[in-house]
Amino acid sequence: GAGADKCTACPAGRALQYSGTDIAQGGSCVDECKVGTGQGGCETCGAQIGGTKYCSKCSTPEEVPVNGVCQANNVRASVCKTPNNAGGCTTCENGYFLKDGGCYETDRQPGKQVCKTADSNRKCTACANGQTADGSGVCPSCPEGCEKCASGTPQKCSACLLGYYLSTDKCVKCDTDSTSGSDTITGVSGCVSCKEPTTPPGTVTCYATSSSTGGSTNKSALSGGAIAGIVIAVIVVVGGLVGFLCWWFVCRGKA
Repeated sequence: GAGADKCTACPAGRALQYSGTDIAQGGSCVDECKVGTGQGGCETCGAQIGGTKYCSKCSTPEEVPVNGVCQANNVRASVCKTPNNAGGCTTCENGYFLKDGGCYETDRQPGKQVCKTADSNRKCTACANGQTADGSGVCPSCPEGCEKCASGTPQKCSACLLGYYLSTDKCVKCDTDSTSGSDTITGVSGCVSCKEPTTPPGTVTCYATSSSTGGSTNKSALSGGAIAGIVIAVIVVVGGLVGFLCWWFVCRGKA
């Protein structure tokens, strides 16, 4: 659809591929990590961020995952301080933090979903999901679909990732129904971006659905008032046109 190369976030199962060096311009949503061989191929898709799989071990020993994608030697040299020479990294350069064998940036996807700031030791010091990083700089995970959650048992979600809506204190996929107490929120089939109703019960407002090609298609729903307004406007225009034509032909007939 229009603007498909201007995305700034993607639903679970899709990864953001930036269009250029200016991350503010966004990019396109592409398939998540898949196992492959050769240059740029991934041996293990063991990193998961926001419900999307990323590479944790590259097929080529000299390569390392950078922002979840295997990169060649020339890129690795400026990103990975200590490669393990087995398709991964053990220490990242300044400006990156280490996660599941790869190096990630805090100001771009998918790293920004995990960590807001990293220290000089390349360890995360402020987790993006509201949790507190441990001594190794690892951020505890929130439940599935949660963008932010509060500590405790069970963890309570306060914000959801793209593709989910908030139901009480948990995040539910846009195409799935949820019941909390006597209130039921109804999902929309194929929906990949949505918002829960302001006052349940009700149906989610769906902003985009998954197309047959795996992309996203904007889907807007007009209110009854908007539709009625359009119909009235069309009737007025058509009525005016008919009236003008009648007047025109009558006047010409008299002439």
